[in-house]
Amino acid sequence: MTTEPEQRQEDDYALLRQVEQCSLLLFALLALGGGYAFGSRFALSALLGGAVSLGSFIALKRTMMQLISRIGTQNPAAGFAFKFYLRLLVLVVLLAAVGMNMQLHLLGLLAGLSTVMISVISVVLIRGLMDFSGKGKHVKGA
Repeated sequence: MTTEPEQRQEDDYALLRQVEQCSLLLFALLALGGGYAFGSRFALSALLGGAVSLGSFIALKRTMMQLISRIGTQNPAAGFAFKFYLRLLVLVVLLAAVGMNMQLHLLGLLAGLSTVMISVISVVLIRGLMDFSGKGKHVKGA
């Protein structure tokens, strides 16, 4: 039998998995639909943006899980800040290097970079609506 904090943690992990799955689906649809509607340059730019965005989200999730597991044993905040800025620098350098070596479609790149944000908003709104309507298992007293 799991305790309430353990169940809440499992629900949080499930929510993160849903965001990842939604992001994958969204940026695959964006690349396919955008490639059909706007051409291969848009599709490649959307794929690049989506891959960078999702990769950053997964890396941030892993860092946060490590941070949470170390709470109480040491001061993890300095390491988190360093990893955050290092990851940001790597993403900027990666996008700059790719942008210098191939022509990117700016709207495709921005759309791809937005996939995780759109997925987070969508998943959280759907979860909230389910909880508010009483259909979700996350309602207090359910």
